[in-house]
Amino acid sequence: MDRIFSVFTSVFTDRLGLRLVVATFLVSTLLSAIASGVQLYSSFERQAEGAYQIVDRITNTSLQPLENALWQLDFEQVDIILRGIQADPAVAHLILKSSTGEVIELGDVDFNMRQTGFTIFREVQGETIEIGKLQVFITLEAAFGRVWAQFVTLILTNLIKAYFLAAALLLICYNMITRHLRKIANEIGNNTDPTDVIDVALERTNLAKGDVIDTIVQALKALSLRSRNQIETLQREVDSRRIAEREARSADEARKRFLANMSHEVRTPLNAIMGLFQLIQMADVPERQKSQATTGLVAANQMLSQLTNVLELSRLEGGALKLHPRPNSTKRLVRHWSEAARAVVTRYNKNIALEVYSAPDLPDVLVIDEKRVAQILTNLCDNAVKFTDEGKLRIDVSTTFIESKDQTMFCVRISDTGPGIPPGKLSHIFDRFSQIDDSLTRNTSGTGLGLSISAELAELMKGQLKVESPGFLEEYATTFELLLPFITHKMEAA
Repeated sequence: MDRIFSVFTSVFTDRLGLRLVVATFLVSTLLSAIASGVQLYSSFERQAEGAYQIVDRITNTSLQPLENALWQLDFEQVDIILRGIQADPAVAHLILKSSTGEVIELGDVDFNMRQTGFTIFREVQGETIEIGKLQVFITLEAAFGRVWAQFVTLILTNLIKAYFLAAALLLICYNMITRHLRKIANEIGNNTDPTDVIDVALERTNLAKGDVIDTIVQALKALSLRSRNQIETLQREVDSRRIAEREARSADEARKRFLANMSHEVRTPLNAIMGLFQLIQMADVPERQKSQATTGLVAANQMLSQLTNVLELSRLEGGALKLHPRPNSTKRLVRHWSEAARAVVTRYNKNIALEVYSAPDLPDVLVIDEKRVAQILTNLCDNAVKFTDEGKLRIDVSTTFIESKDQTMFCVRISDTGPGIPPGKLSHIFDRFSQIDDSLTRNTSGTGLGLSISAELAELMKGQLKVESPGFLEEYATTFELLLPFITHKMEAA
């Protein structure tokens, strides 16, 4: 009993089946109504035709007795005959008028529709004499009543059949379709492990040919197999990437330790070498030895600069480089940058004039990381002097408004009168290990990291490093422009 109740509960709570039943019921009702209408119309036509046959019945059975009774003036017999005619359901009202002036009226006197008249004659000695007139009013109420009774019967019968058909269809739909779809949905909903293969066992008789439900089950099984294979493939790829990530992290840490150790191991003897060269320069030795010491000191400085660039690059890649912006006097900053640029010119021992220009609207105090900005500008000045044999080196310090950022930026330009940069090299000037002249016969040396490090430092400070060739002034071949966020701070200028 519980199982039967559960089945009926499932059947009548199945929305798909109920929608199908409602649609079937509506269609059945509509078709039944049309069929009933046609049937009732045909029945009404037959009954109306039977009602109109009262004329023939009166003519064949009542007119002759009525004629005899009127001729004999037997009005009791006339009344009996008329009542027999009026007893027919098709007769609503009748009136008999005799030639002697007698009028007999029976039935509903207010009913005056569908009138039929009869003239009663009598032959006397070969002469036809009119002895009366009969008027009969025919009604179809009986036919309407029978048709209405048939209509109610047909409607009730068709509705009952439609309900039984809908219930049977609902049971069939549940048994053949819905319960299997529900089981498939439950299997999918209960499958918490995406690697499990969904193989639904349906309670169905073995069919000679599979139908659409079997196709759905097979497709679902194939889909779950593909999903499991893809998940396993992705899991293996994730595991391999995790292993590779751990290895890369370990390698990066080993590289950092190696660079730190090498920095210490190389800087210590290099500083000793540079100190010895400086002692030779200050000692009382021949000029030839002093010149050789100077050459060695320049080479040691270049080596130290390249080592510093490699270490800076490593710190940038590892995210270990931190900024320390502090308020600084603008005049002192410009003075230090000028001295650094002059020291670069002196170190290369070239005939280059240094020009420094400061805009009058500069604030007294700027908030920047003085060490990192100085590192960028020193790299730019070193690069400019390295490629300029003679001429001028210009430093412009100003502010400029950048429309794309809707912001005022602090701007430092380093311009030189060197050979300039070929157009094809401009887009790669900030690439790592990139050289303008990478031939074996080039006159300058370097690792190609100075400009790359400078550009990354500028980006780290929310700024930008750009290059123009020719420069922003006609007489200069190349201009490097450093743009930094314009941050001021109220303090006493040093």
